[in-house]
Amino acid sequence: MFKKPFSIGQSHKVSGADRKKLRRALEKAFGVSEEALEALLPAKAGELECAKLASPSRVVLYLHDGQPILIDPNGKGDLAPTIFALWRLPTLLPQVYVKHPAVSRYIVGGADLMLPGVLLPSGGLPYFEKEQLVAVCSPGNVAPVAVGTATMAATDAAARIRGSGAAGPKGKLVELLQYYGDHLWSDVGARGIPNEGFLPDGVVPVGVASVEATLTQGGSDDGGDNDPGEDGAGDAAARITKDLTLGSVSTAGDGDGDDAFGGRPDELPSRLGTTNNDNSNSNNGNNNRNPDGASASSVSGDAGPGGPGGVEEGRTAVDMDSLLEAVLLQALHKSVKDADLPLNSSVLWNQHVLPARPAGTTLDVKKSKHKKMSKFLQSYGKQGLLTCKEDKHSGDVIVTSVNRNSPLYTEYRPYKVSGTAAAEAATATAGGNGAAAASGGSGPAAASSTAGAAGCIGPSGGSSVAELRIDELYKPGKELRSIFEEVGLNSEALYGMAEAGEVAFGYVKAAGLEQGAPDNRTIVLNPTLCDALFKGLIKKGETYPTHLAKADLREAFMRRMHLQCRISRGQQQVVRKGQPPAVQISTEKRQGNKRVTKVTGLEPFLVDLEQVAGECQRRFACSTNLVELPGKGAGHEVILQGSFVDQVADFIMQQYGIPKKYFQIKK
Repeated sequence: MFKKPFSIGQSHKVSGADRKKLRRALEKAFGVSEEALEALLPAKAGELECAKLASPSRVVLYLHDGQPILIDPNGKGDLAPTIFALWRLPTLLPQVYVKHPAVSRYIVGGADLMLPGVLLPSGGLPYFEKEQLVAVCSPGNVAPVAVGTATMAATDAAARIRGSGAAGPKGKLVELLQYYGDHLWSDVGARGIPNEGFLPDGVVPVGVASVEATLTQGGSDDGGDNDPGEDGAGDAAARITKDLTLGSVSTAGDGDGDDAFGGRPDELPSRLGTTNNDNSNSNNGNNNRNPDGASASSVSGDAGPGGPGGVEEGRTAVDMDSLLEAVLLQALHKSVKDADLPLNSSVLWNQHVLPARPAGTTLDVKKSKHKKMSKFLQSYGKQGLLTCKEDKHSGDVIVTSVNRNSPLYTEYRPYKVSGTAAAEAATATAGGNGAAAASGGSGPAAASSTAGAAGCIGPSGGSSVAELRIDELYKPGKELRSIFEEVGLNSEALYGMAEAGEVAFGYVKAAGLEQGAPDNRTIVLNPTLCDALFKGLIKKGETYPTHLAKADLREAFMRRMHLQCRISRGQQQVVRKGQPPAVQISTEKRQGNKRVTKVTGLEPFLVDLEQVAGECQRRFACSTNLVELPGKGAGHEVILQGSFVDQVADFIMQQYGIPKKYFQIKK
């Protein structure tokens, strides 16, 4: 229900009388005692709020002291507890345990609970009927991971598990309603956790460091079914452990890979091969992770040989420092031109570095000694290769110049790029979902790989949006049409500033206006050029000039050209008169001391406003709304609950590539 971002519409405080009704409804629906009811929803303590999701959704949330504890999925009073409520009262619903903590990563990724992942205790499953609410738990941790609806009765599920053949039981047991890791947990629940066992990629017993650590624990040898509270999970867990160790589940590495590559950068492509031909394409769907974030891998365990099993088969072992240096130098040689400078780190990464990487390789600054993109670039500033400065507003590192006389640059021999790396970035959207599905992962790590496949992730940390390109072009005014027609050019076309200036000098040469001039720095103005440049600008009674300095010709010509902006993003393109309107970000005080942040003016930059609202909701853990502005064609504004002026400005600049000069910020 909350896999995707959502917006909260109206909300209000619940009165004392309505709170009593709600408590009676809970008592009737779940048969809880007065003591248990007090733990779940106190009679008087704390503030109770009712919030409705934005239309067309009919979902109603009840928040106690800011925590969403109850859901009314259809607005008809059919109450369901959230995981926050179950953390207060774990025994409220029948509890179904997964076979092994590693299976919980599927649940926190939003996957429904299938019968093959269910642990059948020796005493059988707890009693529940079809379509009854149940809680999903991980072995060794009493706090539920999710709440959902049973698709079959407990007796039917147990019979299927016991009577399954060698292939194992088939079918779905629980359809998730709400789970740890969804947007209700992150955006409204403030990412709260009940204990230390709730990790980003799964739920483990308290005191266990990671999901991977549970894979090394030996299962019991009794050949029977274990009780949910036991840390071991019998033969079933042993089978899962074996599958996970072989890399069938996508996990998140910690980015501390060992160096296993050495050599000159120009030798890099020939030395970067997979260690097993059968698995040579296993990582094609991997994303090029945010240099400041963790990476995702299709191989379980730690990234380097120090982890369980060392470097797995099918995994490319590289020295990330050497790889990053090679690709940076390749980009500086083949892609980055002096005219492109200055470049901020996100543009340099997405538009130049990523396309220059050798095919089949993955870049991750987190796995290098630098750990961050800013430190990576600054290190080459100290070596004299780059000149960098830090943007005081956004904190982003900007490369202002490249020293092409640096020994690092001159001694480097560029390698031939097969085009596969660039093609991978272009086709990742089509192939990423299939690769993620093939890996079998559905937890946060697998979801991360899928997100990365949809677009390379740059230094800003979000999935990349198609490149924004703003070209300042000029259209001839009506006074100049005769000039363009004289030289055989289209007077309705758009021209760059340099091209427009050349048209003026081209006409002077074609009309022979340099002849008869008093010196070689002056031209003669014939009636056509004189009218084109000065008609309407000369006041009544003044005489038209007969000569013009060559140095003033371009400026006089450009006064008659009208500025146009061609804005392109991916396959979208729009041309508008003049400069694009500024992106305005401001705060406004609402009732009490509450403030909202308003963002307008994004439409001209071809930005999906719903995507912006969703990204801001996740990034800043706040409610967002999309509101249509009054007036025809006035556009929309994104409203964030809270004051995030600087943070939103930095996010939009880095994520959507809009230059700082197009922003107006009011606090």
